[in-house]
Amino acid sequence: MDVLGTSTYLQTQYANQNKAMAEATAKSIGGISKDSSREEIENAVKGFETFMVEKVIKQMKESVVGEEDKSDTMGMYKDLYMDKAITEIASQLVDQIGGDLTDDFVDQIMRNYGITGTSGAPTEAAGLDNAKVSDDIAQSNASTVQSIRA
Repeated sequence: MDVLGTSTYLQTQYANQNKAMAEATAKSIGGISKDSSREEIENAVKGFETFMVEKVIKQMKESVVGEEDKSDTMGMYKDLYMDKAITEIASQLVDQIGGDLTDDFVDQIMRNYGITGTSGAPTEAAGLDNAKVSDDIAQSNASTVQSIRA
């Protein structure tokens, strides 16, 4: 394979890698439904968080290092390797320090879809009775609303 062929191959690989990552993230998030389990939602959220952290790291790298000449073959090999390394670092960051944010995203998605998994949060689909909730609040406050004046 000549230099031009290698260069074209690397450009294709680089473009395909970025496109595949974005499509996988969109597919996992788009695949969430009211029948999804907490584990499926967590995996989708972690994929999204990893994608976002990866984009932030790449942007920081470009702002510090600057735009390099990507026309040579070695530069393309380096970019391909660095992208894989950054993806791995982003994934590890999400796993190590993303806990609370990940849990908040998962819980919010579960509430939005009315999923009553292990979150313990009541949802609208759970059928809360407004009158009972109002009575419970009134009992806890030891007062009731008698009338509303306009």
